[in-house]
Amino acid sequence: MKTHYFYSIPCFALTCALAACSDDNKSSSAKAGQDAAGLTPASSLDPSAPVASDLVAKRAERVGIAALFPMDMGIVAGVYDVPGMIRSVQNLNMVKTWGSCSTGEDADESIAIPGEDAPKPVRKKCSVNTPIIDAMIGFGPEWAPWMDSAQPAFTGMGLHQMKGILSGYKLYQDLINGNKKASDAEVEVMGNRYTEMLIKWIDLVDMRPSQAATAPVMVAAKLTPEALAQAKATLKDANLPEDMELHGIVSLYDKTYNGLVCKVAEVDCKKLRAKLEERLEEAKAQITVSQENLDRLKAALKRLDESKLYVAVAFVDDTLVGFITTNPEKQVRLAASPQDSVLARPDFSMADAQLQYPAYGLIFADKACAKGLINLDIAYYKGMFSGLKDLMQTVGADWKIADLAPSMAALDSMKGSLLGLYEKVAQNATPVSYYAWQDQGVHVEACTYPLEFYLLDAPSSMNSVRPGADTVLYSSFRINPQIVDMGCSLYENVAQIVWDYGNAYISNPKHDVSDQIRMVAPMLQMARPTIEELWKAYKTALSGLTDSGVFIMDMQGSPSPTLKNVPAPRFSAAYEVKNRAALGEAWQKVSDAAKTIVTLASQGKMTELPSPKSSVEGDVTTYDYECPLGADLNPVVSVSDTRWAISMPKAFGMEVIKESMKAPGQVAPLEFQLNLVPVRDALKSAAEGNKDIRKAVETLDVITSDVTGVHATGRKAADGRDVYHIHVISAAK
Repeated sequence: MKTHYFYSIPCFALTCALAACSDDNKSSSAKAGQDAAGLTPASSLDPSAPVASDLVAKRAERVGIAALFPMDMGIVAGVYDVPGMIRSVQNLNMVKTWGSCSTGEDADESIAIPGEDAPKPVRKKCSVNTPIIDAMIGFGPEWAPWMDSAQPAFTGMGLHQMKGILSGYKLYQDLINGNKKASDAEVEVMGNRYTEMLIKWIDLVDMRPSQAATAPVMVAAKLTPEALAQAKATLKDANLPEDMELHGIVSLYDKTYNGLVCKVAEVDCKKLRAKLEERLEEAKAQITVSQENLDRLKAALKRLDESKLYVAVAFVDDTLVGFITTNPEKQVRLAASPQDSVLARPDFSMADAQLQYPAYGLIFADKACAKGLINLDIAYYKGMFSGLKDLMQTVGADWKIADLAPSMAALDSMKGSLLGLYEKVAQNATPVSYYAWQDQGVHVEACTYPLEFYLLDAPSSMNSVRPGADTVLYSSFRINPQIVDMGCSLYENVAQIVWDYGNAYISNPKHDVSDQIRMVAPMLQMARPTIEELWKAYKTALSGLTDSGVFIMDMQGSPSPTLKNVPAPRFSAAYEVKNRAALGEAWQKVSDAAKTIVTLASQGKMTELPSPKSSVEGDVTTYDYECPLGADLNPVVSVSDTRWAISMPKAFGMEVIKESMKAPGQVAPLEFQLNLVPVRDALKSAAEGNKDIRKAVETLDVITSDVTGVHATGRKAADGRDVYHIHVISAAK
């Protein structure tokens, strides 16, 4: 299933992260939780305000090749200092320790456990060189209307994906039933379907000369001196040998466009169409497609007769620039100055407060392109759900499900929820910017349209619980209640579908199901009312809590023999209470349902669970089942008039619920922190004389010699966009 293009903020951060965490020139003393950039990476944004010339100049100085791209570019994406990134990755202790080669430096910084150290294998020296220093690609403004026109094709793609699964299911059934005639027919259906999809995509390819002022695709790459000289020499003498298949289709020549001296590759689209038709005729015997669809495919290819396609390459100082265009006279052009470039757009965000630090990468998409990408997702999911319904109906009939209505209603509900969320996001679409830089690790700031999952307009009421120096994991947040409701609805719908289809599959004698599962199925049937009551209890409990929550964990518990003398973790997950009576009602539902579950699980030997031990301190009531592993490994539930928490041990939970864990620090509406150092230190202490945990100690020691943790925040910008800041914190060296 597709995921949204801009939802991968953590992945983008970690892609850049390793490249800075061993930088030899930095002097870092930051600890996890101390984000050097604070909460000011992007000032309040006003999309209608002009960008000051001095700011544009600073941007251009930091990300120079971006200043070559015209202002009306719809999307730009680039990386910087590629050789530096490669060197930094090679200098990571993780790479030196676990890689197959070394840089020749002493890489062993792991801890030594007397009598246990084995000799390190000798690694060969190796290096990776790159001819590219900086690189960027841009997509012109024509892509936004193209994405609008492509929505039916994306709907078809989602539909055809599900139909392909359905055809595969039918083909499998025909094969196991020995119905070769039907299977051959299904193979032809599959071939024709993919041909129809291909025809739709060909119809979307419009390479007739465009009158837009900016090329559909532009690239720029700053090269090393050696690579620059080689590229110029190669292009100067470029030619197509007569025995090359493209000979006669592509012609090469020199031409100047808008002051740029270019080497141009012009594609003769008529000859290209003839070559493609020739290939189709050759492949006709190997593919299972009707003659009618082959004729349709050839007819679609005839649009190439009106098409033009050029690839132009030029040099600007030490930078190679390239264009893919249908109208080079208009579109092969650079921004006249930084003030005319994408860097001067008022909707472009580059974490301007951090321009003094080395840049690592940026991504920008204007509002039209961002909205277009979201709408493509919507179109895809519409087709997918339509095809999934056909698939489920076919499989349901084959498995003899008596009543498909509940599952179909559940599927329709899932479709409505997901598409409703996407449509709301599309309605609120804004320009999107990502910018990465290096300062005591790697920072990534994303300025994007509201993602709806978290509420970022104000801090959580639970943020008075702050992480300390020994905190391992911390998160403070406000969850959007609509997303919680959507998640509950999704769970219910998935459960309904799994229930209907799972029971049908198990009860069908044709299916290979173990005897154990067939025995458990009737018990699940009996337990279903109880499971539904537990689910109602969960939803009732949710209604008693607000959207504000916090999670905190450290390694400050007493060393435990159960954990091989590793200090026990302490944690607390706490929420603000909205309605304490609802929590009491939920607990009563759980208690009532538990009686049935215990009776079923014990086969009648027990009628109910022992009651938990309760204690009261002020307005805080704690429920404790007194786990036999000891007090430090005993989770408890505590509730007051203002807070509900599940914690381990009890004393730690009482600190959280009484708001006694206050510490100075910046507060953001959304905050996340991961600190690996306390885990490493705790394992080091326990590792003395305990070789069972040696591997874990060595692994964490290597990792934390490069990266000590992650600190992330989220807030709302003045223009309504969401701003997410991720800091992958490097170790001090």
